[in-house]
Amino acid sequence: MPAEPRAGPGTFRGRGRSRWNGNCPTRPALTQPGRGSPTFPGVSFSRSHELRSGAEPPPVPAMPTETERCIESLLAVFQRYAGREGDACTLSKREFRAFMDTELAAFTKNQKDPGVVDRMMKKLDMNSDGQLDFQEFLNLIGGIAVACHDSLVLKAPKP
Repeated sequence: MPAEPRAGPGTFRGRGRSRWNGNCPTRPALTQPGRGSPTFPGVSFSRSHELRSGAEPPPVPAMPTETERCIESLLAVFQRYAGREGDACTLSKREFRAFMDTELAAFTKNQKDPGVVDRMMKKLDMNSDGQLDFQEFLNLIGGIAVACHDSLVLKAPKP
């Protein structure tokens, strides 16, 4: 039975709605405890009001932004497939295949070569551990997004 997703629409951390904070043993937490600012080594995401001393923070919108909902969706989809066979922080080869066959079915059904998904996983598995962690998974999502963007840009009418 698949693990319950730990994130979903309307659950962004720091806004009083998060259930998933990225606390896998191999990955740092996405957000600082009690705050909504993401934490990444060497990168600071401070809100503009935090930079001005004594300034009142802007009001927090009641609904998550479109970008926050997209991030939540990616987290939820990853968690829906990760952990079916063990580690809830990674996708095994079989979990990755289930993800591809379900979430990117149009891609896998149109492939003439049955080994393409296995080769994709091997290429995405940067640390060669036979699993995809969330960062490696995002490399796939980012690559697909770039390909879609490039396709749209090439098809766009020129002024």
